[in-house]
Amino acid sequence: MEPGTINHFFRNQTVFITGGTGFLGKLMIEKLLRVNQIQKIFILVRAKRNKSSEERFQDLFDYPCFDNLKKERPDFKEKIVFVSGDCELSNLGMSQQSQEMLIDETDVVIHAAANVKFDQPLRLGANINVRSTKEVLALAKLMPRLKALVYVSTAYSNCPNNRIEECFYKAPISWQNLLSTVDALDDDTLEKITPELLGEWPNCYTFTKSVAEDLIRTEAKNLPAVIVRPAIVTSTIEEPMPGWTDNFYGVAGIVLGAALGVLRSVNAKKDAIAQLVPCDYTVNAILAAAWNVATERKNTKDHFKNSVSATSSQVKIYNYVGTSTNQITWKTYMELIESCAWDYPSTKLLWYYCFTLRENELWHKTCVFFLHTVVAYLADFVLLCIRRKPLAVTNYARMDRLLNLTSYFAKRNWKFPHDNVDQLWGKMCEEDRKVYKFDMSQTNWANYIENCVIGGRLYLLKDPLETIPEGRKWLKTLQIAHYSLLGVLFFLLYLLFKWVFSSIL
Repeated sequence: MEPGTINHFFRNQTVFITGGTGFLGKLMIEKLLRVNQIQKIFILVRAKRNKSSEERFQDLFDYPCFDNLKKERPDFKEKIVFVSGDCELSNLGMSQQSQEMLIDETDVVIHAAANVKFDQPLRLGANINVRSTKEVLALAKLMPRLKALVYVSTAYSNCPNNRIEECFYKAPISWQNLLSTVDALDDDTLEKITPELLGEWPNCYTFTKSVAEDLIRTEAKNLPAVIVRPAIVTSTIEEPMPGWTDNFYGVAGIVLGAALGVLRSVNAKKDAIAQLVPCDYTVNAILAAAWNVATERKNTKDHFKNSVSATSSQVKIYNYVGTSTNQITWKTYMELIESCAWDYPSTKLLWYYCFTLRENELWHKTCVFFLHTVVAYLADFVLLCIRRKPLAVTNYARMDRLLNLTSYFAKRNWKFPHDNVDQLWGKMCEEDRKVYKFDMSQTNWANYIENCVIGGRLYLLKDPLETIPEGRKWLKTLQIAHYSLLGVLFFLLYLLFKWVFSSIL
């Protein structure tokens, strides 16, 4: 490989990753260990859901995304150091010993920890998305070996703007005021004033990410820092296997809900651009950004030795949103999903596929009432009759609430200039473009979406491809039941209208 390339940069480096147990984090760890001769990776892990931080760390490598790594580098765990902590707490919840170890040994920091849920409480979002960033920066300032710090934001951090440049925007509130507010108020009071605080921002996630970016702007001026803003991160396109994902959040949840026959309507603009970026490409862009800022900082120091310019820098921002020459609309995306749903039906189907994107909000809400709410009450009635716990109404209510938050992004088009991303790609040598590919100008959307559907079936539903024939039989049965039920309903409506009109006449 050519000298000065990305693998050369990461060789013998120590990387500290927050958010290592998340979707992006898992793939980042896998990539660094599989293709690089890095020295060490520090992974911050917190306790969660009756599991200690150490138990969660041990479980991390059971995910299928690490299967290739285990075969190619069976000794990979020797390079991983578990650090117990919590991004919601001061000093990231770490011991003094852990802090000193990180300060002394870290070369690269990748701060990817975040709560990405749209319905998260403001306190949680402020602590994980803002306070943790403050604590990471405080640590980074003490690291004598630091060469690069990457903050992973979101392309929608400044979503009230129709055009989002690769630059900083005015935050809705200063990070100091936000943290002071959540520390001073109880949960009930904070919940009441949250809508007023959010203002034009649609949810606490984008709101707190905007504030966190402002924190980077003010507190990371003399650090080798960059911000990467991915758009909607979806299943892998190539590595470590096509179509891998580990969660039901966002688009993955909508696709599976529709494919399983549970979700039947989403309020969206059909010709709006679906700003989807594969998770593995996003990881590659992040690692390339780390290499670039370190290279630029080194060149600047070499050129301006003993100069103020050697220690000052402007934080560069990368809008990683795919490409403007090979985009896909939500309409086309869902049409491709529907065709794949017929090819790879799951045995876990709950009902026949009858999903539709609806642009008219009133019509969408009407359909939600009849196709979600009424169906949920009927399902719970059946569950009560067979002495089972009713759960459909609660689950549908939560799903519809999340869909309302998601619709904000499916009904609008944004302009995302990405000159910095294009320049980064242009700086990379041919070998790096193969190993750290993130250019989407040649992406075959049909193939990618097919792999996403297969991946959802395999990794989320745990339904192997061998059951496809069984799934097709079940789909056919549900199709007959669906149209039979529709026929009965239309016949009953016909009788009702006939009775009404005969009474009037």
